[in-house]
Amino acid sequence: MRELPKQRHDDRSDATRLEPESFVSRRRMLAGTVATTAAAAVAPIAGAAYAAGPDVSSPQDMMAFLLLSAALAGVHVVNLAPEFSQDIKKDILDQDPGVDPINVKNDYFRWINAHDSTSSFGKLLQIAKDNRQSGINIIAAVNASDDSAKFLARSIVLLWYLGSWYEPADLKANAATPGTRAVTPSVVVSSKAYTQGLVWQIVGAHPMGYSNLQFGYWSRDPNDPNDAVQNSNFGVITATIP
Repeated sequence: MRELPKQRHDDRSDATRLEPESFVSRRRMLAGTVATTAAAAVAPIAGAAYAAGPDVSSPQDMMAFLLLSAALAGVHVVNLAPEFSQDIKKDILDQDPGVDPINVKNDYFRWINAHDSTSSFGKLLQIAKDNRQSGINIIAAVNASDDSAKFLARSIVLLWYLGSWYEPADLKANAATPGTRAVTPSVVVSSKAYTQGLVWQIVGAHPMGYSNLQFGYWSRDPNDPNDAVQNSNFGVITATIP
């Protein structure tokens, strides 16, 4: 006759509860879940020891980007961020960059951050932060940087002026062997970038297929962006920011 299994429920005070190896009790499952959750809560986040990269949602990073871009492109911050209004009581990095209807500055920030293969974008933003009171000093510090940062700076200038992205590596290759490549490849970042290039504002024109100018504008002489009498901020690199 086959032996019956031992009684699992023993009410004796010195009895030991027996469970087969394959049996998983609800108590064990709950205990394991709690332990796993607790471990995850206190475990270090991967990469936490490293400094965070540029953040488009950080007002200070955005202001540094605008200061850097304004210095490199030779325009004022308000030309890049139309809703920017400076509060003289605050440090320039603590200013509100503003949100305009087009907000192409955010698109550019994200694009550069995503396509910066050398982690130079953060270096350039730090240069702008360290030299935030002088566009001339920003340019000097960029020129004194390594090639990765310098050619990324060139890409940023072209992005603002043309709305197109030129890979820093391609610009560097062209600089090393000038005249060997007929066309430097580029990518139009977006439809907004196509219409918002600084080049159109400076020459008083518009790209093909788009215009926000008043009908009949072509009958009037264009403004000279470098004529101080016409109160234009374009084409002037100033020693102070913005």
